[in-house]
Amino acid sequence: MLKTLREKLVNLLSKKWLHHLVILYVGGLFLLCAGLHIGNEMCLETEAAFWKSLVTTPEPETCVVCCNPHSPTFHAPCLLDLSTGQLTELMIYEPSCIYPGELAENQSLNHSVIMFTKSGDPLFIDRLKDIQRCVTYIPGQYEEPMNPAHYCRNCRAILARTATKGYVLLDLFRLDEIQVHPIEEGAEYNIRIYTVSVSHDQDSDHLTITNIGHLFTS
Repeated sequence: MLKTLREKLVNLLSKKWLHHLVILYVGGLFLLCAGLHIGNEMCLETEAAFWKSLVTTPEPETCVVCCNPHSPTFHAPCLLDLSTGQLTELMIYEPSCIYPGELAENQSLNHSVIMFTKSGDPLFIDRLKDIQRCVTYIPGQYEEPMNPAHYCRNCRAILARTATKGYVLLDLFRLDEIQVHPIEEGAEYNIRIYTVSVSHDQDSDHLTITNIGHLFTS
């Protein structure tokens, strides 16, 4: 029986169409492996170039994280686009006109407004008796790499420990103790009198960033 099977196998391999099929299969397998190898090499080269740029890119005159010209400190957590360097404070309460980074003593609780970031993204701010919050949206699949030209070398290192693409959440209330948190679906962070949560809107494929304030409950 084994002899018969061996003879049939030899007969099949002797047929030209099967011989060509085997050659095509082996050739295709070789090209696939070669393509995967080249793709992997390109990814490694891109990653190496990125980490090199963190060290070699000249520092800016003003780092958008630790030397932001618009305000010495931020009371509320901030959303940072690592690629563009756009920093957005998820502000809820009225800031103090006297002390930078502090809140005004008197807060009105009948305030609802829509503001827009530099990129045109909306910020929905509610400062009411029942709820104090700031809500914004970012693309769910946004993974543009960090542009180190926006940051000093110290801040590049601080940011890269948490993320090198997309967005991060920052606590810049004390610039000597900058806190960085990843933006991930389902994440929730308690930052002083704020609670920031991240959820996914499947209909629009956006991430919803919600900052809840607890000034009057803390």
